[in-house]
Amino acid sequence: MTPLTLPDPLRRVLPAARWEAVTEGCSGAGVWRSQKYVVKVQERGGPTVSTLLQERERLRWLWGRVPVPSVVGYEITPTHEYLAMTRLPGLPMSHPDAALHPERVTDLLARALRELHALPVRECPFNMSLPVTLRLARERVRAGAVDEADFDDERQGWSAAEVFNELVRTRPGTEDIVVTHGDACLPNVILNGEYVEGFVDVGRAGLADRHADLALAWRSLRHNLGPEHAERFLDLYGRAWVDERKLAYYRLLDELF
Repeated sequence: MTPLTLPDPLRRVLPAARWEAVTEGCSGAGVWRSQKYVVKVQERGGPTVSTLLQERERLRWLWGRVPVPSVVGYEITPTHEYLAMTRLPGLPMSHPDAALHPERVTDLLARALRELHALPVRECPFNMSLPVTLRLARERVRAGAVDEADFDDERQGWSAAEVFNELVRTRPGTEDIVVTHGDACLPNVILNGEYVEGFVDVGRAGLADRHADLALAWRSLRHNLGPEHAERFLDLYGRAWVDERKLAYYRLLDELF
């Protein structure tokens, strides 16, 4: 990863620091952190899932409602976007040290998502429901922006077009709309001791079926901690809310993002 070079307006806002490149996560942006701040850098005009401007707006809306970083600055150049924010203390739930306490991780993730999903739907200005996300998925397929080699094991050998066609064929008839994170996997939830410090990578946050989060959290727990903890997560969140068919559908949808 190339060294971080900040635009002049951000250099004036951020103190001089040693910036460390962050390699975990798959947001599509370059990420650097200092002791107190994080800077994300993303090329403009590429096949990105969301822009850093969209993430900035979501961070501003979520601030004070659920724990997230605060925005320090946003700048745009002819080629790149830059988003600076405070660094949350703690470790991603995907960190090996967090895995030493799998029950704690599972319990806190279920609790954090219940709190996020309980936010008033009428106050959220961001729409990530199926009409929006399927349109974005179709655009990504047409642009050749989908990494077919990264599909889950059960879909290795599928084409992106085949995944999209299956999404259209099996689309649920209704959506259980809540305020969602949009990419609720373990690297995007910061753990600090006995509690969740906050959510990061919220560029896809918005109104969507709760299973958009539950499906990715379940898959991430299964991969990192094992199937028993993935099932425990659903128990703790509340089985009354869980539709197994929707869990499978939203895992399928995520293949195109």
